[in-house]
Amino acid sequence: MNKLLKLLFPPKCMLCGKVLGDEEEICSACREKVLLNTAPPRVEKGAFFDKAAAGLWYEGDVRQALHGLKYREKQSYARPLARVMAYAVTCKLQEEIDLVTFVPTNAATLRERGYNQAELLARELAGMLDKPCLPTLEKTRETRPMHGLRPEERRANVLGAYRLCCPAESVKDKRILVADDILTTGSTLSESARMLKTAGVQRVLCVCAAAARKS
Repeated sequence: MNKLLKLLFPPKCMLCGKVLGDEEEICSACREKVLLNTAPPRVEKGAFFDKAAAGLWYEGDVRQALHGLKYREKQSYARPLARVMAYAVTCKLQEEIDLVTFVPTNAATLRERGYNQAELLARELAGMLDKPCLPTLEKTRETRPMHGLRPEERRANVLGAYRLCCPAESVKDKRILVADDILTTGSTLSESARMLKTAGVQRVLCVCAAAARKS
């Protein structure tokens, strides 16, 4: 049945729509075009996270692919996006981790969308890194959409919006990798890291599928 489905609906590159070959997750042309082997991705330190990196720039076809994952139920995009996140972890963060977690979404969005794109990315990424994936945080209140907010508004928007949802013993003294879809100002990641550090986490590293270029 899987072979028949693949024949009828061949997998296509999430960036250009080209039919993929066996074992391909992104076509070779797009790998050369968008993977940041030649352009340094953002790697930075935040107020509470120790280091953050991204695998792609948030623009053009990458932007459309992430919108597909987030808003158009293209859950199959999670795996190829996680593949470039794994590249960023290995080549840019270059630190050992104990487990992978993800930025939570609110209950209403989860009911409406049916999934949390950050969790999909985290679970694929954890498998690639051969690490456990553990939900560690939950969202405690609604927040405004981040798009269009100034950096200080973004920080205020997420302040106190998360809390630990797992036993503190399961994260204490651990090195945790937090996954999310897009890195902009880092406010969401920083607030997530603040709560994890409060619970006794030793180091918080972050990785996103894509990063916005700083103006």
